[in-house]
Amino acid sequence: MTDRIRIKMLETVRPIWVFAAPGFELIAGMEYDATSNPYGAISGICPDGKQLGVKPGEFVFLEAPDWVKSIWFDYFDEVIA
Repeated sequence: MTDRIRIKMLETVRPIWVFAAPGFELIAGMEYDATSNPYGAISGICPDGKQLGVKPGEFVFLEAPDWVKSIWFDYFDEVIA
């Protein structure tokens, strides 16, 4: 069992503000390490090291601990590779 979370992006996600630094994005088709809060909200770790929150449908899990999978159970067939 691992606590590591890895995601693969299905869509490119960028912050909504115009002045975001270069590298603060998650690119469709790329794989990223990710984190979760205690409620299961997922944030991908961008190339610049910042965390960017992602929503269901924007990514799939490549690796996730069981407690995260249990929170995401409703999306299980779509998001757990």
